[in-house]
Amino acid sequence: MKKILSILLTLVACIGSQAQTPMKFAFTGDIMMGTNYPETPKGAYLPANDGAQLFKDVKAVLSQADIAAGNLEGTLLDNGGTVKRCSDPSICYAFRTPTAYVNNLTDADMDFMGIANNHINDFGAAGIASTEKTLGGAGIKYAGLRGRCETAIIEKRGKKVGFAAFGHNRGTLSIHDMEEVKRVVGDLDRKCDIVVVSFHGGGEGPRFTHVPHASETCFGENRGNVEKFAHTAIDAGADIVYGHGPHVTRAVELYKDRFIMYSLGNFCTPYRVNLNGISGHAPVVTVDTDASGRFISGKIHSFIQQKGIGPRIDKNNAVSKNMRALTLSDFPSTPITIADDGSITRKTKK
Repeated sequence: MKKILSILLTLVACIGSQAQTPMKFAFTGDIMMGTNYPETPKGAYLPANDGAQLFKDVKAVLSQADIAAGNLEGTLLDNGGTVKRCSDPSICYAFRTPTAYVNNLTDADMDFMGIANNHINDFGAAGIASTEKTLGGAGIKYAGLRGRCETAIIEKRGKKVGFAAFGHNRGTLSIHDMEEVKRVVGDLDRKCDIVVVSFHGGGEGPRFTHVPHASETCFGENRGNVEKFAHTAIDAGADIVYGHGPHVTRAVELYKDRFIMYSLGNFCTPYRVNLNGISGHAPVVTVDTDASGRFISGKIHSFIQQKGIGPRIDKNNAVSKNMRALTLSDFPSTPITIADDGSITRKTKK
């Protein structure tokens, strides 16, 4: 009897200790591992060995996290589908990644993919259905389409972590609709211990590195007021918000003890995406939270993309230094400090 009691007490102690251990998350920006469209010249936009080495340098960081998440830019589809309206396939940005490439995501220990972006509809209903089937079959959670797969829940270390994803385009949960944000995030908050929100928004390209504290227009589209969106999501119950869409990195912010990444840029986009200069910056941001999602600490892990190869280690930490400069410029009062190596800590009160 004493032995059984001892075992029970040990189990209770272990569970209690686990509950107190910080949750570690890893976040990336856009992932488009290669595309078989346009179909000629054959294989021109596909990496060697089906992309088996794309995540070689980043896997260690992703694997150390309890949950790793990113944005799937495009579809997982082998062939067919109705390509979006495009007058010249040679310059059309329509992304159709072979379904076998999902193995690269599982090998890198990715747990969640947001699909609320302007490329999920590149190949119509067939592209969406194949993407859902492929991710689901690989055990990767996904979310972001209104009325279809709005949210997802991952259970890890005794905690329920809810995910939602929003975009600015047709069929996605809307970055513009604050009532929808409150509804979706609030519902997750009631069900889960920690809530993570992904969004695709903001202007595109090096001209849009700064968070403008206002709505953004790009290519004639309303790309949202990303600051208003992120704050509304946290007010509704989100604990972490991560963004993508501008194809460059942006500032980070601590708002009400919750962490926001306004854009993580291009992460693994070896072809058909501009990777020159800051467009090639490809950070992985890790965030440690307490059991309720409150920010403890974090780190910007610096990687830079190489065409056809993927993200590789940035030995000079140029990526984290650039994100620090953007943060100091756009959110000078936010109560965090970013070190040269990318480590993120709370500012100490004087």
